[in-house]
Amino acid sequence: MPRRSINVIQFLVTIAFFAVPGIAFYIASYVRFQSEVFDKVEVDDYAYVGFTILVTLLWALVVEHLRLNRIVYLVTVQTGVRTAALATLYCTLLSLSLLFCYRTITFSRGFVFVGCSLMFVLSFGLIHLIRAVMHAIDNSQNGRFPVAVLGADEFASGIAERLSKSRLARCKVACFVALPGQNKTAKGSPVLAWDHMDDVVDVFHCGEIIVALPPERMAEAQTILQTVQHLCIPARMVLDLGEGVFVPERIFDYYGIPLLDVRPYPVDTVAYALGKRVFDIIFSSSALLVAGPFMLVIALLIKLTSRGSVFFAQERVGLNGGRFRMLKFRTMFEQDSQASDSQHTQRQDQRITPIGRFLRRSSLDELPQFINVLKGDMSVVGPRPELTFFVQKFRQEIPWYMARHHVKCGITGWAQVNGLRGSDTSIPNRIQFDIYYMRNWSLVLDLKIIFLTVFNGLVNPQAY
Repeated sequence: MPRRSINVIQFLVTIAFFAVPGIAFYIASYVRFQSEVFDKVEVDDYAYVGFTILVTLLWALVVEHLRLNRIVYLVTVQTGVRTAALATLYCTLLSLSLLFCYRTITFSRGFVFVGCSLMFVLSFGLIHLIRAVMHAIDNSQNGRFPVAVLGADEFASGIAERLSKSRLARCKVACFVALPGQNKTAKGSPVLAWDHMDDVVDVFHCGEIIVALPPERMAEAQTILQTVQHLCIPARMVLDLGEGVFVPERIFDYYGIPLLDVRPYPVDTVAYALGKRVFDIIFSSSALLVAGPFMLVIALLIKLTSRGSVFFAQERVGLNGGRFRMLKFRTMFEQDSQASDSQHTQRQDQRITPIGRFLRRSSLDELPQFINVLKGDMSVVGPRPELTFFVQKFRQEIPWYMARHHVKCGITGWAQVNGLRGSDTSIPNRIQFDIYYMRNWSLVLDLKIIFLTVFNGLVNPQAY
């Protein structure tokens, strides 16, 4: 299937999914306010339209985050029940959280319940409708789109096999074109010599050419791509950058410069930039509201048991290497800041106050960091921020250490809930858990880490 056709289908699928809340709440308004099922009441139409627009925007964010509008995902998902339910749950919780702060009008619970239920039903139905359409296209008798593969070695054969098996590509490899000096090992389709490339269009009527350069010949890419331009058909180049390079779903144009983003991290996505920030603000505000009385008691105990300020601010390294002052309740006797900035806490550390030891064991000393989250210095979940002194030390000693600064640091993280908490745990192992978190980030994973932190990680023998 030509890329143009795939893009059109992808666009239509995205529009269909984004329209789900509008359809769902239009039906819900009819059921709640015009049918005989509920008692009729007077409502503010503009407020309900605004509510529907808000839900639609949040739904679009959730759909993008869960990749619910991606054809590749839809044709491979099993039942779609879990994904549709998660999308509906996320959107509902986000909407209700925002409405909690909006006291001007109270929306009908029946309207909200029916609308959210219909969002699940419609999205679930849409998943299976799209699957059925793609299945019908896959089984159609119209034939597959002929393409040529530029290359005739094992690498090209592997690309041809993957294209032939793809349900979405719907193309057949009509021929291979051997590169100059390349052994013709490709099988299954005719192999053309380099000087017979014109037969790709004239004889085999291919609509696209897939350039499958093996990694060791990538230096020839510019010359080869210039050669295929005269064929007057689109040329697509396969990228094989080897192990350790993770390629996102697109190469993007950055003000006229084509860039390939090889970082496997979510920081540039809308879901991370907006969804995670909204979650951080809501969660940290709620946490500070609930913990406020306890924080006042802790502050009083600190002042009564030792001299000095209630809070302790220490420089840490955060997103993209930026530095910020991380807040904690003071758990040590007053001391030289230079010593604390270059020395981790040890077991039975004599610098820790009696109340400070309890606060560290119970992790209550971390509560002021929700203020850092509100300020935007940190996130609720992410790699734990390190002292500047140790960042400068570890960056020279540990491979991939600085990669952990490609996302916001957090109050808790994947490494911490897996037992890697405290200065005597393995730093390389912590880095592996941090990188796993960055590669697999999702709001679901954040919620899982928060759950494990609350029920398993607050009181920890490794905290001292």
